[in-house]
Amino acid sequence: MPSRLRMTLAAALVLILQDTGLSQAQQPASQTDLRELLEALIEKNPEILAAQYRFEAATKRPSQVSTLPDPKLTLVNFGVGAPFSRLNASEFAYRGVGVSQDIPFPGKLALAGEQAKREADSEREMYRSLILEKASQLKQAYFDWFNVTKAIEITGKNRDLLDRFEQIARARYSVGRGIQTDVLRAQAEISGLAQQSELLEQRRATTEAKIRSMLNFETPLSRPADVRKSTFDLDLDRVLALVEGGSPQLKSSRALVESRAVAIDRARLETRPDFNVSFQWQKTGAPFPDYYMTSVEIQLPIFSRRKQHFGVEESVARFKESRQNYEVARQELVFQAKDLYLTIRTSEHLLDLYQSGIIPQTSLSLESALSGYEVGNVDFLTLVTNSMSLLNYEMQYYDELTKHEKALAQLEPLLNLDLTQPQR
Repeated sequence: MPSRLRMTLAAALVLILQDTGLSQAQQPASQTDLRELLEALIEKNPEILAAQYRFEAATKRPSQVSTLPDPKLTLVNFGVGAPFSRLNASEFAYRGVGVSQDIPFPGKLALAGEQAKREADSEREMYRSLILEKASQLKQAYFDWFNVTKAIEITGKNRDLLDRFEQIARARYSVGRGIQTDVLRAQAEISGLAQQSELLEQRRATTEAKIRSMLNFETPLSRPADVRKSTFDLDLDRVLALVEGGSPQLKSSRALVESRAVAIDRARLETRPDFNVSFQWQKTGAPFPDYYMTSVEIQLPIFSRRKQHFGVEESVARFKESRQNYEVARQELVFQAKDLYLTIRTSEHLLDLYQSGIIPQTSLSLESALSGYEVGNVDFLTLVTNSMSLLNYEMQYYDELTKHEKALAQLEPLLNLDLTQPQR
């Protein structure tokens, strides 16, 4: 066998025996750590910051609505004959100063504060839910980024392998042991992989842009760290229990229901009268003594059948609406949890199948085909077909790994748990 053909066969065999991507490969020192991205997300994402300010604003409401209205100060100059007349200019003239205070019916302020507190609780859980949701979206984008990066690496490795195959085909053709069709077939496959590489580079650029957009900065990203399959040891019953008890979205909806329940009690109290208490001191001219006056006003809800009564009915309807919204949210989250759980379990089975059977067997088949091609027992088409099969299965493995990790990331906001392994 010519030495050139022997060298290209040896180089192709080295490529086949190289790491197929299923074991932990040595990663470059420069990596973009997912944990650092998550920290930057909380600090810089505009939606999270807006939700934080909205929650902080809601916490300021209970004290405002549960405090008495501001008192009113009254200054009086009562004259006769001319504005601002002096005392003693008329025996009717006087000057006075007074203060008045509106006092809602007992219980109204307390209920207003309680309702505002429940609404603040709802905003707090919505803030937590948004953080978890945005973190989940960032993780999913990161896993997509890792997947396309691995696809680019695998495609590059297979281009190198096909380059070796082309050299083998040329060497065999040059000594009369091959045909020109084999050379052309190898060149066609190389061109196809070049086109695929361009599309993958576009996907990577788009994914990186999405990550930078979520973090609200334009700092270039290096490359993702290696992603491992995360361990998931929760059964379906436990998952559903965590959804019912731990989901911030459900907690927010539940707090809103409680707020609407308090609003009903507030509306019923609106049929009770409010009060105003005032005190005034009047300075008169000689020889009249100073006067003191205290008064109490009562606001009579005489139109309650046309006003407050409908307010109660409105509050009851809004309460029922919030209960139905809570039930809708609960059912939707339970369905999502079940769907994601099944996706995770199916991915685990497929990943095990790829790792233990499909990829090792395909790699051995390609190695055997290369050896058979060397001695003329296998044609070039079979060799290329086996090579492309290995490429496709490696791609499918990382697609499935990404699907598994993205499903876990989507499940995290529902359970309020960190399910994905930290990427190093």
